[in-house]
Formats: sequence, C-alpha cells, structure tokens
Amino acid sequence: MPDVLPLRAALPLPGFFAAPVVWPEGVEPGIPDGPCIYIAPLDTRTDERVIRASLASAGLPVPRWIASRRGRVREDKLRERFLAGEPALVPLAAPRSGPDRLARMLSWAQRADVDVSLVPIEALWGPEGGAPSLGNMLLGNPFDPPTWIRGMWGAIARMRGALRVIVGRPGTRRALQSQAARPDDALALSAFVRGQAVKALSFPERQVLGDRYKVPRLVADQILQEPQFRDRVAAEGGRSGLTRTESIARAAGALRELATGHNLLYMELFRRFTDWCYTRVYDSEMDVRSEEVERLRELGKRSALVFIPSHKSNFDHLVLYSLFAACGFPPPHTAAGSNMSFFPMSRILPGTGAYFIRRSFQDDDVYKECLRGFMTYLVQRRFHQEFFIEGGRTRSGKQLPPRYGMLRYIVEGVRRSEVDDVLFVPTSVTYDQILEVEEYVRQEQGEPKERESFGFLVRMMRSLRGRDFGRIYVRFAEPIALCDHLEERGDDALVVEKLAFRIANDINNGVHLTAVSIVSSALLSAGRHALTLEELTGQIERTITYAGERGYALTREPLESAKTTLDAASRALSAAGVLEVYEDGAEPVYRIPSERRGIAAYYRNSVIHFFLARAIASLSDAAAAESADGAESWALRLRDLLKFEFFFRDRDEFSAEIASESASLAQERAAGLEPIAAASSSIVLDYLESYRVVAEALEVLSHTHNYLDEEAFLKRCHEIGRQLLMQDRVRSPELLSNSNFRNGLKLATNLGAAEKSDKGYRRGDPAALQRLSTDLELLARLARG
Repeated sequence: MPDVLPLRAALPLPGFFAAPVVWPEGVEPGIPDGPCIYIAPLDTRTDERVIRASLASAGLPVPRWIASRRGRVREDKLRERFLAGEPALVPLAAPRSGPDRLARMLSWAQRADVDVSLVPIEALWGPEGGAPSLGNMLLGNPFDPPTWIRGMWGAIARMRGALRVIVGRPGTRRALQSQAARPDDALALSAFVRGQAVKALSFPERQVLGDRYKVPRLVADQILQEPQFRDRVAAEGGRSGLTRTESIARAAGALRELATGHNLLYMELFRRFTDWCYTRVYDSEMDVRSEEVERLRELGKRSALVFIPSHKSNFDHLVLYSLFAACGFPPPHTAAGSNMSFFPMSRILPGTGAYFIRRSFQDDDVYKECLRGFMTYLVQRRFHQEFFIEGGRTRSGKQLPPRYGMLRYIVEGVRRSEVDDVLFVPTSVTYDQILEVEEYVRQEQGEPKERESFGFLVRMMRSLRGRDFGRIYVRFAEPIALCDHLEERGDDALVVEKLAFRIANDINNGVHLTAVSIVSSALLSAGRHALTLEELTGQIERTITYAGERGYALTREPLESAKTTLDAASRALSAAGVLEVYEDGAEPVYRIPSERRGIAAYYRNSVIHFFLARAIASLSDAAAAESADGAESWALRLRDLLKFEFFFRDRDEFSAEIASESASLAQERAAGLEPIAAASSSIVLDYLESYRVVAEALEVLSHTHNYLDEEAFLKRCHEIGRQLLMQDRVRSPELLSNSNFRNGLKLATNLGAAEKSDKGYRRGDPAALQRLSTDLELLARLARG
C-alpha cells in the first residue's frame, strides 16, 4: 500500500471569507513562482478558509494542499504535484505524533535540489491598534474568538477591521538551511523553519496591533527541539535514575507549565484592572522620568531587558505593568510565586506573561534545567523579563539580601548560547505610604502570614475604598550590561554575586526620601521624648539639607520645604494612628505611640541605608572613646555585626566613607550645629538590641541543651524580648522583629556563638557568645545616648 500523508486537496472558496492581506513594512507583496509552503497557525477551519480566500482575492498563489487529520494523499502524487509548483499549507505547530508534513516536503525539495518559498501567514483577529473596547469583548476574546463566532460573525469582523491576514517576510529553503545548526536533519530543519516563521510573524503582528503586543509562540516546542537542551535534561535526569525518555517527558511537562504566553484579551483586562486598582489609593499620575523610559525603549529594540524591581508591596507588579502598558512596552515575562496561583489570578496572570515558579524544586534538577532553558530562550528572542531579586516582599522596609537563583540561570544560559547582550535594569518603586504596612508589622511581631486567596483579593479591594496613600515614584537605574561582567574570567558564582550586589545597591540608590520616612526617622530617633514643633521642623530641615548635599532623591514635599514635609507626613501618619500630637500643654509636641512604632520603623528602614555610614561613624567614635580600640577598628566591627542587614562597600571604600563622615561630624560639632537625628547612631539601636535578645535566648537555651527549630526559636526571642522591654534592659519596641531575629541568628551562627544542625539551633562556643554579648551591650548603650 503506498504511503499517504495527512494533507488533502483543497476546494475553491467564495469571496465571503476574504479579508485584507497585510505585508510587513518594506516587503513588496508577491510570492516567487515554484514550490511554495505556507506556514500558518491553524486553530480552526475558519482560519484556514480565511487565509485561502484572502490569498485568492489578493491574486496570490492559493494552497492546493492543506492540513488534514487523516492521510488522504498518496506521497508520490503529492511529491510530484508539490515539486511542480502546487502550494501547500501546513500548521505552524509541529505534530505531537505522526509524520511532520513540513519536514517531509523540505526533504523532497532537498533531494530534488529544488528551492522552496516559505511563507509565514496568519489570520489575525482583534481590533486594530490593540486595545479592545467593551463592545469588542461582549462575544468573548476578540483576539481569539470562539470557533462558532469565527464562522458566524467572520464577515462582520472583517467589515469592522477586526480580521485581516498578515504575511511574514518570506524565506527560502536554501537560505534557511544554510543558517540551521543541523541542515541535513529534516526534523531539526523543520523545527528551525517554524522558529523563524514565529519571528517573521511578530513584525506584521505588532505593525497591526501595536508595539506592546509581542506574543511568544511554541515556546516549549522550540526549546525541546534543541539537541543540547535535550542532552542536558537527559544528563540531569540520569543523576536521579530517570531514562532519557522519562527525563525529556518530565521536561516537556515543566516547560508547558512555565511557557505561559500573552493572551491579548487578558493583557488588556489586566491593564484596566491595574489602572483601576492603584488609582483607587494612589495618585493617578506616577512620578517617572520620561528620558529614562525613552532610553529603555530604544535599548529594548536591540537587547533583552531584565527589570529587577524593589519589592515592598503587592502593588509593585501592578504598578509596573500599568506603566509599561502606558509607555507601549510589551509586558515582561514575570516570575511569580506559586502563592499567587489562586483563582482568578491563576487564569489571568499567565495570559499576561507571568509564570508561576514551583514553591520547592531544590532537588529537581530537571525542573532547574527547564527554568534555565526557558529564561535563556526569552533572552535569545529578546523578550523582556521581570523578577524580584529579593524573592519576597520586605516586611521590615529595608531591602532584603539578594537571592541568586534567577540571576544565576540567566548568567549560565547566556554563557551557553549566542546572545549579543542582556541588560539588567535595577528599578526602584517608592510609595508615599505602603498599603500592607500594618500587616507587615503584625508578621514581624510573630503573627502568621495570611495566605493569598480569592477572599484575600476581595478584602484587599474593599480596603482600598476611601484611602489616599499619596504618590508612586518609579526610577530606572543605568542598565547593567551582562557582557561587561562576563568578560571577567573566573567562577560564575563570583560573577553572580558581584552582579547581585551592584543591582541591590542601584535599587537602593533610586529610593526616594518621602515626607513620611523623614518625619518617622526624626521622631523614632528621639526615643521616648516628644519633640516640639520647632525641634521637629529643625530636624526635618537638617535631614533635607543632608540628603540634598549627597544627591539623594527627594519627593515633592521635601523639595518644597520642611513645613510642607511636616504637613504631608502629619496628615498621613495621623490618619494611620501613628502620630500623636499633644496640644494641651504650653506648646504642641509630637511623638509616636510605642504600640505604633513598628509602622514608623518600616518607613524609616526604607531609607536607613542613606544614613547608615554617618550612624556608624558616630557610634564608632563613641565606642573608641570608651575602649582601647580606635574608631576605624570599631567601624569595621560594626560592619561585620551588621553584614546580614545591609549592603556594604568593600573594606577600603567603606573605611574612606566612614572617615569622611567622621570628619563631617567633627566640623558640624565645631560649628555648633544640632546633630541629625535621622542619621544618629540610634537608627541601628533596634538591630543591636534584637541581636542582644538572640544572644540572651541562646544563653537561656544552653541550660536545657536542647535544639529549637527556627520557628520555635523566633517565638522564644519574642518572649524574651518582651521581658527585657518590661525590665527596661532594652528600649526599642521595634526590636521585636522576625527579620532582625533571623539575621541575629545568622550572625551568631557565623561567629560560632550558635550551632546549627538538622534539629535546629542551640548555643555554640560560650566564649564567642560572650564576646558577641559584650560588644552588643556596649554598642547598644552608646546608641541609646
């Protein structure tokens, strides 16, 4: 019995199905004579009919042979007619099983030494310009209508300009074969041609719908077709006892889980949702520098951009998505935690380019390789990306230490592939006020985190009513070219660490000092003392002057005046119950109630890095005056004590910065200037006192000789911390912080004062613990003033 192929002869179609044909800019309409293969997404029979009728209406060669589920054409007959010049129409997606029609026809042409025209083509649905109206959405997704609508309302869609046939830049078999990695492998050549067809269709698609609609297609299939990827997956799976077939099957599932795309309807719906959501509580106009956006737009045309924003709120992604849409950027592919995979976000977010990462895959090497391959694919095709280098939202206000995983996958992927360059864009998002700040304070004080869910989303939306949280400020730092770091030979781990450190610092440098953060810093530094209006205004002026001299970014109120700053902060903090103004005495005085200091501490911590060098200089000078060690020695000791809290420069640069601040302090004292409370040594007091509590907890634990897991240890720290506060042995209520306690435990373990095992933590070397406690006690006493 002769071989048959799953194609069939096409019948003529009426002009009823014809739609306008759109060619890419700069390409003359027309297809050369000879064998021709149209490559198209064939989602429905209507799409196939529209393509054929539109080609006929435009006077172009019409496919004679089209895809069919059952083989109806003898191979010898089809080969003869095809090589004689009768065009064929094949699906863009490779078949999951059965013969590959495209591969078979390319191999015929190769054996016959005949060139073939390869024409990407697509029936493109959706309103021109991209954004659908509510009327467009009444009958479903206008960019991907249901089958019955395509057939019934196709004529109406064409009349309204909602359907057209786009043609990608044609290629030829010989030209593409010369570019393919394995030109003699028919299946590999077929996969390469399909990949090029995807790229070719993206240009006329954006020409019609707009630049921000850049839709990835066949992502999993294209990655799986790469021989090197399959070899790596097989090798990783082999270490876990999987066969090559099992490893590749597992990789296929993981890639289809990761390879979310851009559903144009969901993109538009999510854009409207993000606009509505953030404008309910924040000013509708974000503070963004247009020159930064324009520069990124130009760079994005030549290189893949990887946006790495700060992560202070659930609004971060919403804000950036809305901003990118307004600026005409394609939405970046965004790494989302599995905690956000709840209805309806589990349906909507994947359609906007977000992909959910499994909560735990430490022992799944196949999944790691798939994540690395997916991110490399995005870089190679210049799709923009977005991920939070901190991993999760900061609950303390201070930027979290970077996590290296996603960054490492991109670095390793670029090393392996031929990518011109990748540009990392550190992005700072600053809010006048944070919506979730009270929830963060509760979590820091040991209460459990509320699980994200549909109910959580509804409650959050209800809480937005009638709130005014000020403005949002977005700054894009100077893009960091990965190639500059890869030129440094050596361990990739060191490259990633240096890169992460620079990104984290650039994010911090873009943070704005807001009215709330300035006033919170001044009042917290006063401890239990209330400040008069004159004292508080003077501190605000000193802080603004200090920030201006060093070029720190200020929001509009501090740029205007100290009075405007105080007025704005008073309104915001009073509405949140954070600021108490007592007016029944001789003059008004301002203070933060002890039970609300955690909220003020969050805002202070968001800008504490700007004042840290001066605080360390002040504290090390004070410590040197009471000990045999010099100020520089104490500064380096403080740097070591606080290394899990802050990003410090290398030793020489750090010492030079501290010396400069120490000299500045001496000049100000000589001039009789009031110290800047926001930059005084008291700003590190809650960290030092938190660490003292950790040391006390380790000492208490030593009497039982038991281990405590981290959760139990943190609970014990809260209990001991409350006791010490009652005894007035520590002063800062904000020391009751899970973040501080965790970092104090890391420090104790690092210094040998704590011992960590699979069972948990217990006291380590008693001498090391005693040295740590002695230093902390002295420094905390001096920081209290």
